[in-house]
Amino acid sequence: MVESRVKIMSSNIPDSSWRDKEFNEKEQIIATEIKSKKKKRWFEFETKPVWWNIIVLTTLHIFSLYSIVTFPYLNHKILFLWTLIVAAFSGIGVTAGVHRFWTHRTYKAKFPLQIILAILYATAGMNSIRDWVRDHRIHHKYTETNADPHNSNRGFWFAHVGWLMMKKNSDVHKYGGKIDMNDIHNDPVVCFFDKHFKLLKILFCYVIPVVIPVYLFKQDLMMSIVSQIFIRYPMVLNGTWAVNSFAHMFGDRPYDSNIRPSQNLGVSLMSMGEGWHNYHHVFPWDYKASEFGNIITNPTTIFINFFAKIGWAYDLKEASKECIIRTIENRAYLLYVASGIGITAGAHRLWSHRAYKAKLPLKIILLIFNTLAFQNSIYEWSRDHRVHHKYSETDADPHNANRGFFFSHVGWLLCKKHPDVKQKGAGIDMSDLLDDPIVAFQHKYYMILMPLICFILPAIPPVYFWNETYLNAYFVPVLFRYVWVLHMTWLVNSAAHFFGGKPYDKYINPAENKLVAIGALGEGWHNYHHVFPWDYKAAELGDYRFNYTTAFIDFFSRIGWAYDLKTVSSDMMKQRVQRTGDGTHNVWGWGDKDQTNDEREDAIIINNHAKSQ
Repeated sequence: MVESRVKIMSSNIPDSSWRDKEFNEKEQIIATEIKSKKKKRWFEFETKPVWWNIIVLTTLHIFSLYSIVTFPYLNHKILFLWTLIVAAFSGIGVTAGVHRFWTHRTYKAKFPLQIILAILYATAGMNSIRDWVRDHRIHHKYTETNADPHNSNRGFWFAHVGWLMMKKNSDVHKYGGKIDMNDIHNDPVVCFFDKHFKLLKILFCYVIPVVIPVYLFKQDLMMSIVSQIFIRYPMVLNGTWAVNSFAHMFGDRPYDSNIRPSQNLGVSLMSMGEGWHNYHHVFPWDYKASEFGNIITNPTTIFINFFAKIGWAYDLKEASKECIIRTIENRAYLLYVASGIGITAGAHRLWSHRAYKAKLPLKIILLIFNTLAFQNSIYEWSRDHRVHHKYSETDADPHNANRGFFFSHVGWLLCKKHPDVKQKGAGIDMSDLLDDPIVAFQHKYYMILMPLICFILPAIPPVYFWNETYLNAYFVPVLFRYVWVLHMTWLVNSAAHFFGGKPYDKYINPAENKLVAIGALGEGWHNYHHVFPWDYKAAELGDYRFNYTTAFIDFFSRIGWAYDLKTVSSDMMKQRVQRTGDGTHNVWGWGDKDQTNDEREDAIIINNHAKSQ
């Protein structure tokens, strides 16, 4: 069947679904009465605990935290992969199924797809379809009032999980009874799955996901139980709950600044695309739940589009372009890219490895971007990184991956450096950076420049130019962005030293990791980078989609601000691939005393000023 997409031209009425009618006069009065009550602070609300839920959820999360920290991921790679697959598909059951299909009726689904969605939702292990839909329609109809089941005005904890640990406010029952649920009551798939809800939940959420890897892949039964029940299950729960909490408290509001739901990239990554929450509350009938349908930040939309292609999903509804009037871009994303570039193109490829040269204006830009990232001064960052390359995976490596994932990710910053780091590090040539006035200036005034550029200035424009709240302006472009960039950088030290292919040298830990490359603006092609650390692309290919940093450098090369771009010849690369492991030579970058003459002669220097003069 040909896909039918309905363009909606209506105004921003906060309907709970496509079927939900506009507020009539009586409902408008009810909504006004609810909102007119004196706003309470979070601790002033009456709470009636549900002790059984408190005990179960608390116990589950205690075991979950212990399992996440102690699970031997590297020894059970198949189980770890299976856990991620089941988590993704159970997440789809929530997002594409109970949320976008049954709650909001943003598209229609044929019977086979409805069965698939119901099974995937059962895998998530939440409430019955009827209960989930009812609570979510109430949430949209009476958002941030006492009638909202997870009213975020009662605080982050309540919106996240506390609402499941307490009896519902009387207004939830009072006004929830007015929500139209006839379509759900008359749905045969919903009726069947809800009738056998407990049995199907046990079967699809716990039994089948545990049994499959044991019988098909000969995995350990206890490890399978731990990975599915204490890691995957709480992970999906918290990914869903994050939409109610994080996405109602932190983020930008480009579509309606008068409501709390916000655009939150982190939540979108955790919840299969449900974090674009400001858009979703303004246009709840849009099947994408977002203005865009990106495979990374909105995989649910890709799932629905696939079934639309084969005719199982149809009548996909989306808001028209005329209906979407944006008032603010996602400035936090721009700051993330800028501060990331300060690390990747600046401290890393320019100052640590000297993979290219930069004129003064570009150096100043990179200094500002690098200070925005707040990861120590350029001098300190480059010193540690040169030591890392020179003595990779030894005690002299500041973030030695042989000491475990956690240590290489962040633990190395929480412990005193190994004596070998200082001893061997003292032999690293840093004279080029000591003689660089830009590096010297930043290092000298770092504790003045860093607070100003990283924490103060980014919060000012959203408040004074884009009408954002002080809270949003500080938590999203400043704190969230800062922590996000930190972890994206740390993933290069951890994930890119543990997971991925090794096409250039199989005898070293660094690996090619596409996900890290996406998050770290092109720094995830780590096996290549450790073999050829002087290549300005830090990768064999300069694919701009997965290497924004290369695009940045290439742009400034075109205008002459970046020059002497060094890369590796095809012959040299092929020879290294064929040798795979013979003669690995760890150097910190261009000009290291252990770099061979052949490597110098075979390197290609792009936009070489020496030849042109």
